[in-house]
Amino acid sequence: MRYELSGSLLSTLFSVFSLCACTVLSGCVPNHPTSLQLQPLASTPAIGSSALPTYAIGTTYVYSNGSWERIAEIHPSYLIWENERGDQFLSSPDFTYRPARWESKNMKGYRSYSPTEYLYSSTRTSIWPLMLGNRINFDEKSKWGVPGVYEKHADATWKCSVDSTQRVSVPAGSFDTYKITCSRYSKVTRAKRQKLWEDKTFYYAPAVGHWVLLEQDFFGARPKVRKELVAILPSLSALGIDKTTAIGIKEHFQQTLGTARSGEMERWTDGSQKISFTMTPLATYRLADGTPCRQYEQRLDLGWQSKNYYGIACRGESGLWAVPRR
Repeated sequence: MRYELSGSLLSTLFSVFSLCACTVLSGCVPNHPTSLQLQPLASTPAIGSSALPTYAIGTTYVYSNGSWERIAEIHPSYLIWENERGDQFLSSPDFTYRPARWESKNMKGYRSYSPTEYLYSSTRTSIWPLMLGNRINFDEKSKWGVPGVYEKHADATWKCSVDSTQRVSVPAGSFDTYKITCSRYSKVTRAKRQKLWEDKTFYYAPAVGHWVLLEQDFFGARPKVRKELVAILPSLSALGIDKTTAIGIKEHFQQTLGTARSGEMERWTDGSQKISFTMTPLATYRLADGTPCRQYEQRLDLGWQSKNYYGIACRGESGLWAVPRR
């Protein structure tokens, strides 16, 4: 399960869902959707846990622009993440709130939050557990800048709601999701008006325990953002898996993607039978340049816990399969 891959495939991988002529390899599922599919579910079924997501240290989330974010530390009320640029940020497990603290090579920033106060009513403090119609309003105070050089401040009000349940297809797979919309407004002016600064929409998949699609619209102030989940990568060492077992899991990852037909589950267990690892290729594609890529689902059983991981991997010039990322 080699996760590193040079950036040479990044410019081609994310045309998987928009190829003019996708050549299907032997054993893959034909007529896979060629663009993102958003389909309202027939009703409002139980699509999985609607509780606040929980995360595991070391887990890496890879996105369609090649970027990634890894959980570096877990604390009772917050997480510390790091990304491909080496930046770190402190965030609540509730991703509808922006990071409370972040730091890059040149800049630091802080945010604080409080419920929006109204004259005759109070607001919810969380949209979790998720339920259609849940709404929350909160105020945000931000300051950021270069230490010792300058500092900027901004106040805003956020309005978030759980709008619908939809099925979403992204490179990592197809998932039932809750659509969560958050809008950022300026504070009320003397004219009693607010300016809409940003719309942010998350598609949260309970099966994944994380959002699988993020869309942001800054209304011309900045380019629109669209990030799709490409893969979730576990940290084997953080899970307490020794080097010998990790090598076996990685070899099984390579062998399964290289030989198994789509839909076939292949299982590997260590000598003590305490750890079980399964790989199931779900679909296979060729990119426009001929590079083969396979969508897959992994399941890791450690005896005391089981966890599914989803992703897509491509075969590089060395013959190894890997998830593209920066």
